[in-house]
Amino acid sequence: MSKSDMGQGELPRNGAAAFLLAQLGAYASGQFAKRLEPLGFTPAHAGIFRIIAASPGLSQQELAAKLGMYASRLVAIIDDLEKRGLIERQPSNTDRRLYALHLTKSGREQLSAIGAIAREHGRDLFDGLSDEERSTLTALLERVAKKQGLQGYRNISADTSPKSLLGKSKN
Repeated sequence: MSKSDMGQGELPRNGAAAFLLAQLGAYASGQFAKRLEPLGFTPAHAGIFRIIAASPGLSQQELAAKLGMYASRLVAIIDDLEKRGLIERQPSNTDRRLYALHLTKSGREQLSAIGAIAREHGRDLFDGLSDEERSTLTALLERVAKKQGLQGYRNISADTSPKSLLGKSKN
């Protein structure tokens, strides 16, 4: 398709999927962030809660690696969550230099609230798709993510996985 064949504001089809995915990702992230604001959380907090819940006793360094975040940036976030009584640092059983991270009872309750918000967000975001289309979209995105070397949610609790975010969870 040449520029003269495109209408004003149209994009060439060969880059449309990547462009739309980037637009939807930015939009979805922004909307999820707005939904978390009343709880005093950001999407980064949601990821931290999910990973700690799935891997209790994880060190801050391991958590930073899973998040793709600098450990030095994570310290301030963990400090804040600890002050809020949502996580606790315990001495590691395997390395005296490390702290093992655990959710407190209050932290688990907040994770449950985040999960409910995430499921509602997913249902709203994909409201125009049938169950079959949602399933197909999820499978296709999983293949793309795998090909790109992206991972993470499969190792995290099921109630906030992409499939449950698409409205599959009955919790």
